[in-house]
Amino acid sequence: MINPSQQIMRLGLGFAVSQALRVIVELGIPDLLAAGGQSVEDLATAAKADAESLYRVMRLLAPEGVFTEIRPRCFALTEVGAALRSDRPGPLDFIRMINSEAYLAFEQLLHSVRTGKPAFEKVFGSSRFDWLSAHPEQAALFQRAMVALGQGSNEAVAAAYDFGPYTRVVDVGGGHGQLLSAILARNPHLSGVLVDLASGVAAARQGAGGDLPRTEFVAGNFFDSVPGGDVYVLKKVIHDWDDERAGLILRRCREAMPKHGRVLVAETLVPPGDEPAQIKSIDVVMLAITGGRERTEAQFASLFEGAGLKLERVIGTGAPIAILEASPA
Repeated sequence: MINPSQQIMRLGLGFAVSQALRVIVELGIPDLLAAGGQSVEDLATAAKADAESLYRVMRLLAPEGVFTEIRPRCFALTEVGAALRSDRPGPLDFIRMINSEAYLAFEQLLHSVRTGKPAFEKVFGSSRFDWLSAHPEQAALFQRAMVALGQGSNEAVAAAYDFGPYTRVVDVGGGHGQLLSAILARNPHLSGVLVDLASGVAAARQGAGGDLPRTEFVAGNFFDSVPGGDVYVLKKVIHDWDDERAGLILRRCREAMPKHGRVLVAETLVPPGDEPAQIKSIDVVMLAITGGRERTEAQFASLFEGAGLKLERVIGTGAPIAILEASPA
């Protein structure tokens, strides 16, 4: 039987695990263990760390499934821990990103709950995206994490929807162009448009997200306008914004699209009730960091309605992301 006080203490100490992960990533411990188990003394020497302190951190992470202590003060990497090796950069870059400026902002979550405003702006004096624009190294880290973590879901979205009836797909906020690349590879009849800020478009032009044939690149602000097309895709864009600004992005798509057009929003839906779901944690992170939110199917339907659109159906992809298809109302 779970002791309620012990359970609360475990929840309250979640930050210790989060920061311990960042420490072992920065020290390169997963790479040092790639060839097999080592003593903490040897690891500390190689990582230029204090052996006793490193042992205490690794001992914390072992019950979490990151390491296993194969004999006293000697650790091996688990399958989970291997995901943090530098040759598998997605999780590694995510841990670095989420435990730096985002972590500092999250300490002010109470501000967000009281005001509805992003704690990030209180701590750093600007919005998350403006701050990233002024800090290119952190912006590059953010992009690497998003590119690596989005690989499987891009293919899943491209495969799950029938783009046959359309001729011109507009990827709104498409960043490096991974999703658009996957869609165009499967649909040679399509031409593409990638819309993003100048930095995202520059990366896409350089092939950072894959091959982009038959593509027009448009540097611009999707709050102002989007180019014409007959199917619009927005993957993990709407969740960055509050209802007012998310609705404005969707209205810009509605204004530019023909009557037969479609808007495809690819997001992870929040399940109802007490069902455990990682997206519920991410939702609170969005509250504090960008002012955005994760949404239920009903909330998306309402958002579409306010933008002059109608939710037609929700399409599963086999990945933890769904496609919400909307048509002009």
